[in-house]
Amino acid sequence: MSTRRFLLSTIAVAGLVHAATAAERTDKIFLQGTAAGTQTVQAQPNDTTRVEYSYADRGRGDHIVATWKLDAGGFPIEYEGHGHDYMKAPVDEHFALKNGRATWKNRSEKGEQGDQPLNGKAFYLPMDAPPEFMAVLARALLRAPAHKLALLPAGEASIEAGGRLTTDKGELTEYRITGLGFTPESIWLQADGGTAASVGWFSVVAAPYETALAQLRAAQEKTDAAWSRHLAEEMTHTPKGDLVIRNARLFDPRDLSVTSGRSVLVRGERIIRIAADADLKPAADAEIIDARGRFLMPGLWDNHQHFSGPQDGALDLANGVTSARDMANDTDTFLARVARYDAGTELGPRVLKAGIIDGTGEFAGPTKMRADTAAEAIKDVDWYASHGY
Repeated sequence: MSTRRFLLSTIAVAGLVHAATAAERTDKIFLQGTAAGTQTVQAQPNDTTRVEYSYADRGRGDHIVATWKLDAGGFPIEYEGHGHDYMKAPVDEHFALKNGRATWKNRSEKGEQGDQPLNGKAFYLPMDAPPEFMAVLARALLRAPAHKLALLPAGEASIEAGGRLTTDKGELTEYRITGLGFTPESIWLQADGGTAASVGWFSVVAAPYETALAQLRAAQEKTDAAWSRHLAEEMTHTPKGDLVIRNARLFDPRDLSVTSGRSVLVRGERIIRIAADADLKPAADAEIIDARGRFLMPGLWDNHQHFSGPQDGALDLANGVTSARDMANDTDTFLARVARYDAGTELGPRVLKAGIIDGTGEFAGPTKMRADTAAEAIKDVDWYASHGY
């Protein structure tokens, strides 16, 4: 999006912080496309918002009732949250900003802080907030100078526009918030700043946009893929010829030995030879890496993963995991992600695909592959087999 269009989107949101909270709305929560719960947002007297949020996932799932009040700039000045989190641990969270002093308490921390940078303000981010609170943060960021905010208890967040989607209910914009995790987090807003959806393995969608969920997911995946491609291009290098790693302390998993002064010759995707430094003569055009006596070992396997975001593959490689087995996943986005790993347009390991099939019922896993008869199960097995599982 151009700077001008981004600023226009910002202007559209500015002054409409509370427009997103109509008298009441109920969003649906989907796990892998299956309805699993709701989020009800209510505007109450004294500019207070009340949200009740709950969903069920195999006997687990959050149930949180939260209320908050914002100042004219969209910053929380009061927050209360009660209920339980995904693993049924109790949630009892409090925040207040009075006379320039912020205080907060939840099950993990208790804090107090005075004026913050950026015009003396910081945005409090609750530990167990309902999904709607991400939209509250987005609207505050869109109003903030340079679209950045200091956070409480710590950190800084910024926002930028991502994809756009025109639906029969109006135009939606994907905003990507950076600073909360390893990758940007997306939230879809209406033209007036109202909350439309958050999309992923776990999706929360306002009623008017339920029919557009697949389109929203596709648009967001396109934005994520572009971000991943940029990261892969920036952080990877492919040798033009042989690669030789010299002067390494080499670990041999067969006998747990470590041998100094070893060289490893890599050609393409294969390790061709391991030898003492003096015994391995590299080609004239080989690329040399001097390990300087550092520890060198075979890549690790992670035998139980669920790749769910653009950060997962990069974190694997950063921690030495070069091969992984995915035990259950979405049958669409996962295959596209593995294809990007293989093409080198997203950072990730080699992946062995292992599918899941579950029965229907209250404790069914979050998968589209559900079977209650032998014929249904065989159909699912055949699908997996035809897709390289």
